[in-house]
Amino acid sequence: MNENKQYKLNTLRHWYLGEYEWNGEKVKLVYGQFFNRPGIYDGVLGHTSIVRSIKINRIEKEYEIQTNNTLYHCSFDSLFFERQDNSPYPLPEYEEIKEEYYRPVDTETLSKDDMLLVVSNYCDFYFERLIYQNEDGSDGEYCGYPHIGNYTDSYLISRDDYETYDSDNLIDIRYYVLTCAFEFYSLAIGNKKKFWIENRGDISLHITGCGCDIDLEAGQRILALKREI
Repeated sequence: MNENKQYKLNTLRHWYLGEYEWNGEKVKLVYGQFFNRPGIYDGVLGHTSIVRSIKINRIEKEYEIQTNNTLYHCSFDSLFFERQDNSPYPLPEYEEIKEEYYRPVDTETLSKDDMLLVVSNYCDFYFERLIYQNEDGSDGEYCGYPHIGNYTDSYLISRDDYETYDSDNLIDIRYYVLTCAFEFYSLAIGNKKKFWIENRGDISLHITGCGCDIDLEAGQRILALKREI
């Protein structure tokens, strides 16, 4: 584990404040990817110990977060805004930071015929979210959860009420989680005609099981499946 000159000592990326229950009490931690942290490989997902203080450093464009034993450097541009929005713990000057640094997923080009799977290496099981519209134009709902296997894990995505839908409208997406890759073994996208995948992470992901092999570069969106209905 050589020192990574790209990052300061004890850097967290794609981070947010989260909650954890410890000895019957809810405590504040930081979740994210560790970089240049002694004893931990770069890019490992995890959480810190209990947060003791948070300071904002405008010059370095980062939050400096002190835990029990470590001072972490958490840059503005790598804040996981979607997760922080749902956090019970506020950050100093958060709305100003979000306005300047947040880059949302582009949904303007998506229609009711499209479904977008957003993935990244900084999310557990690569899954960030699924985006699609209902027939009335409202945001589509889904539930996602992992299945821990003996040989490899998988991730399952469906509607909460999937049992009430016929096969033509069924959403049932499942993939095996591999090293820097995943493989679909179920890809039912309801009545959608186009299935897109966008990689919001920092590394390329190899994707199979959707009719062709895809090497999806960081920041790239690709049409993975197109069908006629």
